[in-house]
Amino acid sequence: MNTSFQIWKNNRSIYSKFLQHNSLEHLNKIPTGFNNNLIWNIGHVIVVQQRLVYGLAGLPMNISDELFQKYKPGTKPESDETKETVELFKELLISPIDQTIVDFESGKFQNYNEYTTSKGFRLASAADAITFNNYHEALHLGAMVSLLKFTH
Repeated sequence: MNTSFQIWKNNRSIYSKFLQHNSLEHLNKIPTGFNNNLIWNIGHVIVVQQRLVYGLAGLPMNISDELFQKYKPGTKPESDETKETVELFKELLISPIDQTIVDFESGKFQNYNEYTTSKGFRLASAADAITFNNYHEALHLGAMVSLLKFTH
């Protein structure tokens, strides 16, 4: 799992750079032909990781239900986000990593509710979810690179 965790850390570092190097206006912009924006993608990967790893293991997620409801699959931006959200996301991109590693290594994810993703991936364990999460985050990173071309 060390490789999966390292990939996740690298992904999240890249996401953090989007928050650091783009204005609030650019983060919130939904270009023509797109249905979301840079900041929505960041919120989305934060909540999906929590749902895939913690939620499906029957454990409390380390995010608010309000945040989950706003960025879960099937949602889209309803209004512009604030500087406060940017600051929250800077924290939530990084802080769950160490907690997830500790929880995984301590065996906290013993029970896992098997789940098949919308793309047909069968997740039978938290380890599967962590691996799939990297795939999911890479998809959104690609979308964000495309969005970036149209936000400036």
